[in-house]
Amino acid sequence: MGNKCSYLEHAAVTVADIEWSLKFFQTVLGMTETRRKEKDGVLQQVWLKGGLQLVAAPENPAAGRGHHLGIVVQDFQSALQEMLAYEGVHPMEGKPEKWVQLPDGLVLELFQEKLGAIEKILDIEVK
Repeated sequence: MGNKCSYLEHAAVTVADIEWSLKFFQTVLGMTETRRKEKDGVLQQVWLKGGLQLVAAPENPAAGRGHHLGIVVQDFQSALQEMLAYEGVHPMEGKPEKWVQLPDGLVLELFQEKLGAIEKILDIEVK
């Protein structure tokens, strides 16, 4: 196992009304928008500072549920190999190699850390 560490970079959740959700997180929690993705002028996804990604799912009965977790790892290739060797974990079909799915359906998106970033982040006590 060794000394490994990782960091939850973002959590993506599906929402029925993305405009309402965006306004809520901005107004009530003070989160600021860092990026957005639109299609034909309609907001599809929005990323907020603090690690939240909202994904529009207006007709999805699972709205408000998890979509995927973005995880920063120290060694991308080693982490990916170890995950895929773990029973029940498989790559996401039709997605780049950084996407894997766990047996219960939870999806992980992996990112390579910038030098020393994980340890610096994990050293901060936020509460």
